[in-house]
Amino acid sequence: MLQIIENKKIILHQGVYKKPVSIGDAVFMITGMTIGAGVLGVPYVVAQVGLKIGIAYILILGLVMLSLNLMLGEIAVRTKESLQISGLVGKYLGKWPKYFINILIVFGAYGALLAYVAGEGQALSALFGGNPVVWSVVFWSIASVVVWKGLQTIKIVEKFLSVIVISIILGVSFYVLGDFKVANWIYTDLTNIFLPYGVILFALNGTPAIIEAHALLPNDQRSFKKALIIGSLIPVVVYIIFALAVVGATGLQTSEVATIGLGQKFGTGILVLSNIFAVLAMSAGFIGSGIALKQNFVWDNKINKILAEFLVISVPILLFLAGLRQFIAILSVAGGVVIGVEAIMLVFTCWQAKRKGDIEASKYGSHHFWLLAAVVFLTFTWFTLRSFVGFFK
Repeated sequence: MLQIIENKKIILHQGVYKKPVSIGDAVFMITGMTIGAGVLGVPYVVAQVGLKIGIAYILILGLVMLSLNLMLGEIAVRTKESLQISGLVGKYLGKWPKYFINILIVFGAYGALLAYVAGEGQALSALFGGNPVVWSVVFWSIASVVVWKGLQTIKIVEKFLSVIVISIILGVSFYVLGDFKVANWIYTDLTNIFLPYGVILFALNGTPAIIEAHALLPNDQRSFKKALIIGSLIPVVVYIIFALAVVGATGLQTSEVATIGLGQKFGTGILVLSNIFAVLAMSAGFIGSGIALKQNFVWDNKINKILAEFLVISVPILLFLAGLRQFIAILSVAGGVVIGVEAIMLVFTCWQAKRKGDIEASKYGSHHFWLLAAVVFLTFTWFTLRSFVGFFK
């Protein structure tokens, strides 16, 4: 049996036999799980501070997230077992840090699911008319069935969906760039200087994909690292182009869900195309995040499958109906605090993995660990504290 599996190059991962992926597939996996609903909020926060500051935010945070992804990749490479983030933290830092980061991951996942429910209602309302709240409930009903069924066929079209989403983003961007206004490039407002952090960080976060990409690229540290770098940088380039185009054209009239404002300014064609992109991105994001949270409950926390499905499906809609519907505010909390604290913990996890890891990382290991660690730790510590304090003002 083992010989057959070896000959067919099949990997046992999380209890399921899967085929190893190529570098290209791994790149699309990382890019596809990174570029999601977060991109829809990026132009709005960039517009509030000005294009020059906003693009600098995307570039700098993009490089910081690349540093974090490289560190997470090294943790995975040095670990014999196939573990998720909470499992890796537990292995190297102990059970209490594992419990703490588990809470963060669950909280962040619920924040993402809630953002998708709220944003999807606005996008569907812009496409078909009607009450956004009703559309949010309709979307939640359909997407929750997919999460409940646990459809794995979403992985089959993941690569193609990534191509479609990126193509639409770039196509719309290059079209609206023709209406770029110099005044929108000149505009700057330092009073909102910290606003973009949480939203852009949320949009750039693809840490769950790093673990998955490593699990499906076994014994190939060089290819994994190459895929990680390329997959982390593509979203940075796409976001810069998208923000430059949208904010350059709509300025302070940029809507919280960027595609809605574009449709209002450029007419039916852009309205339909851009909101189709929004619907696709948020649908894939909700389903992917929902299934990942369900697996976290079942695999990492040993919760009964039926109870796990109920928790994943019910909590977001209850929070939404309770009145938590501000797209940008939700992204800010999920990105500014949750991802920031998670990143700080991963710095210490990587340090311990380098000391106590099971496997040598001779073909992957970063030669400038302390530089990466300093950049990630200082950046996330400062901004996380700033974001946390800002919520109570």
